[in-house]
Amino acid sequence: MENRIVLFSNIKGGVGKTTLCALFASYLAENGIPVIAIDADLQASLYRHRQREQDVAVGVQAPWNVDLLDTTDSKQLKKVMTQLKKVPGVVLIDCPGNLNDRNLEYIYKSADTAVIPISFDPDTVDATGIFIKALKSISEAQLVFMPNRIITSERKSEELRQRAQTTELLGLVGTVTPTIKQSVTVKRYTTLYPLEKAQLDIVKPAFNKIMEIIK
Repeated sequence: MENRIVLFSNIKGGVGKTTLCALFASYLAENGIPVIAIDADLQASLYRHRQREQDVAVGVQAPWNVDLLDTTDSKQLKKVMTQLKKVPGVVLIDCPGNLNDRNLEYIYKSADTAVIPISFDPDTVDATGIFIKALKSISEAQLVFMPNRIITSERKSEELRQRAQTTELLGLVGTVTPTIKQSVTVKRYTTLYPLEKAQLDIVKPAFNKIMEIIK
């Protein structure tokens, strides 16, 4: 597969970008697609998660690599992004949840696709709108919106109307994937072991849509 730089990013915290990035990395690996993950977040949640798992599961072969990316050195960051563009397969980058670091432009400009996890509460919708505007001003990446942690049992007419309206608006600037429902199973991700069947059943429709786009 040709090189693809895929970001998981949004300025709104708590939307599950690190979890989805890890699950998608496993999904790609399990489908025979070369993939590496880059943790560019200052919290290094994905990288530390892998380290904790390896400390317990000594000797277990990791299905995909996780590397840290220092975004503080602009010269080095630009060099690394140039190198990542040459890696065969998919490079997933778990991005920081902010737009304050000017160096992040190197990441956004290099991206082929930006996966933007969202929920439908007003704060997240507003923050996502700000992020879209900022991202489109510096990047030509395809935008993919992934409704995540959605309570599918919600039946209030106003809530459903707002969801439909938001989905329609997002569809004007990018692709909206099938919904990933709220589930403890999805939150309980691993970077070393295959996806559980229950996890796969929930994420597969959305992940297949992303795969269609990046291919």
